[in-house]
Amino acid sequence: MGQVFTINLAGSNFHYQLIKLNQINRTVESQVLLQGGATVTLCKDDRGWSQKEDSAPIVKELVQAIGNSISLRYRI
Repeated sequence: MGQVFTINLAGSNFHYQLIKLNQINRTVESQVLLQGGATVTLCKDDRGWSQKEDSAPIVKELVQAIGNSISLRYRI
């Protein structure tokens, strides 16, 4: 996928790159490379977007903003 996306959250710009996007039944998993070099996996289910692993937690609002951006871009 390789394209770098930018979102604006609380007056700051955040850049991320979508590495992998998988959909299994009603669950979507997306692996994202953040601007600091950290890779996180985001999951979307009936409750919304959440971070899969807890090793490098990021702000919940940022998870939602990235998830919404992915949802709008790829219509999931």
